[in-house]
Amino acid sequence: MSLVLPRAQWPRSDRAMWDALCKSAGPLDDPGGLTHLRPTSLDTLQVRYGRWLQWLATTDPDALALPPVNRATLARLQTWLVALEHTKPMSRLMFVDAVLRVLRAADPAGDWIMQLRLRKGLQRAAGRGDPDRKNGRILSSAVLLKAGLTHATADADAASTPLKRMMCQRDGLMIALLAVLPIRRRSFCELRVGQSLHLTADEIVMTLSRDMTKTGVPWEATVPDQVAPVLRCYITEVRPALLARGNQRHDTLWVGKRGEIMGQIYIGSRIGDVTLKLTGKRIPPHLFRDAAATTLARSSAQNARLIRPVLAHSGFKTAERHYIHAQTIDAGRDYAALLNRLKGDQS
Repeated sequence: MSLVLPRAQWPRSDRAMWDALCKSAGPLDDPGGLTHLRPTSLDTLQVRYGRWLQWLATTDPDALALPPVNRATLARLQTWLVALEHTKPMSRLMFVDAVLRVLRAADPAGDWIMQLRLRKGLQRAAGRGDPDRKNGRILSSAVLLKAGLTHATADADAASTPLKRMMCQRDGLMIALLAVLPIRRRSFCELRVGQSLHLTADEIVMTLSRDMTKTGVPWEATVPDQVAPVLRCYITEVRPALLARGNQRHDTLWVGKRGEIMGQIYIGSRIGDVTLKLTGKRIPPHLFRDAAATTLARSSAQNARLIRPVLAHSGFKTAERHYIHAQTIDAGRDYAALLNRLKGDQS
């Protein structure tokens, strides 16, 4: 049985509440309480709220007859947490937080004091997540860049078949590109030739629209010289050959053996498998961001200032956004230059 109750099976009151929270503003109506969230955030809230409803349907079905905002009593949330003891503290926090975000948006004037105290306790217990999750897995970005480029060139040249050569070129490129431009996995997987990647005779520019960034702020960077030739070769030679093998026609950057679009889960797994083979450590896409931050912070205090623009972190005022947009381009170039020096020192 699924742990999440599909939205189509939610009680009518919950579906009506959700629709009202997501309703856009009209000429005479205010927007719903969740309309400020991005679609991906809404999807996440919907899944976590659906998990709450599935638990209620299984263990306390009579509660589903109550108005949604009246179900999340302190006692009922505590009982749910007992059922969630097999999950990590951060997961328990995220589940409870999602339910409270939805219900408080539906009833902002309600008395949520005790539930918020419970959430505060979960936040203390969760801290910054599992401290052992990243132990030994945060390599220097220079190490990852060198491993990726070697796999895309020397390893590819030594491949026993043309297909294996193309797989090496693609996989090595993914690692090298993430090492110098550590964007989030969803953005990385959604890259499209001609839309988010623009080739000219002199450079390749990566542009992420506001729909592709977590912060909702457009982001742009020039692909560094260390990686640009490998990316250009993939786009102009490798990718077309893979598309032809499966008679595929689309503009998504990352493709499989027969030109099929590679999904986020597969790309994450593939990058983890290849980095494990190349470095002895499984480095999924999101840890490339930790690698970049650690590399910058350890190199010098001056380079540490590049962490925010390189990783496209939020926190800047709206009035500064045009300045930050230009700063990200310069920061990306400075970061690439640093990695080039570090890679040279390790040779």
